[in-house]
Amino acid sequence: NVRGASRHRRRHNRPVDRHGRLRELTFTTLRLATQRSLGPILKDMDRCARPLTGQLRDLVRAALDRQGLAIRRLRWMGQHTNHLFRCDITTGQRLVIRVCLPGGRSDAELDSELTWLAALARDTALTIPAARFTTRAATPQLPDGGRCIGFGWIQGRPCRGRPSRQLVADLGRVIGTLHRHAREFRPPPGFTRPALDIAHLTWAGTWHAAQLARRPIDPEVRRVLAETAGRVDAVLARLGHDPAGYGLVHADLCLENILDHHGQACPVDFDDASWGHYALDLAIAADDIPGELRPVLLRGYQTVCPLPPGYH
Repeated sequence: NVRGASRHRRRHNRPVDRHGRLRELTFTTLRLATQRSLGPILKDMDRCARPLTGQLRDLVRAALDRQGLAIRRLRWMGQHTNHLFRCDITTGQRLVIRVCLPGGRSDAELDSELTWLAALARDTALTIPAARFTTRAATPQLPDGGRCIGFGWIQGRPCRGRPSRQLVADLGRVIGTLHRHAREFRPPPGFTRPALDIAHLTWAGTWHAAQLARRPIDPEVRRVLAETAGRVDAVLARLGHDPAGYGLVHADLCLENILDHHGQACPVDFDDASWGHYALDLAIAADDIPGELRPVLLRGYQTVCPLPPGYH
């Protein structure tokens, strides 16, 4: 009975049971709980805060002009926390330009991200984004301007659909290498990145949090999110800040941020790099691959270092 099966799926996809208790807490549970209520709201909030693409394009042109780089082709790649453009310059090089507008990362945070990337490039054999320039620019349409960072282009195709076993194994190796380096990394004075505590993870005190507080959200979803935040806070407290399991992490190692270059995993988008638990990087990656490939990921990781404390 298709109709009955549909009712069964809807009933078991709800984040709480018939007594109002939260079901097992997983990333899937949270997606089901929030995708209908929060998805449209978050998209609308992003539209409200986003300048027109043409204005951003002019800003990128101004930044490249400051660097003495002549553009052959400029294409908008999309927007997440920042805006990205692919730029082909007349010398034949291809760059990715990240546009960081006011209200996002501070200059100290951006400088610290670039410091870590430079250390990774120096100390490891990983293929990671290399900053070619960073500059500020402004235009009449965007007088407050923004900071534009040019990264070298990384070869590889986006990981869409089912990743190969070879790629997943190499992704495990890459994550292990990032964590091994982080354990030895000694940040210079002034190094500033956010900490993944419960306030940061729930956007406490931010513009997004204020917007969500005013939007009509299903009370059941609000309750699920509040209970989830409490559970996460308790887990973070138990894990503590022991250097064996806590340090600098990428914090967004989903497949969307991994390029596949002939089976080699190339991580990009280090904008969310934070102080946090190594288990988080591994959990995000594991959640984004098919279940049968998770042991492959973990074996790849363990070729470099043991599983981090707190990972189950």
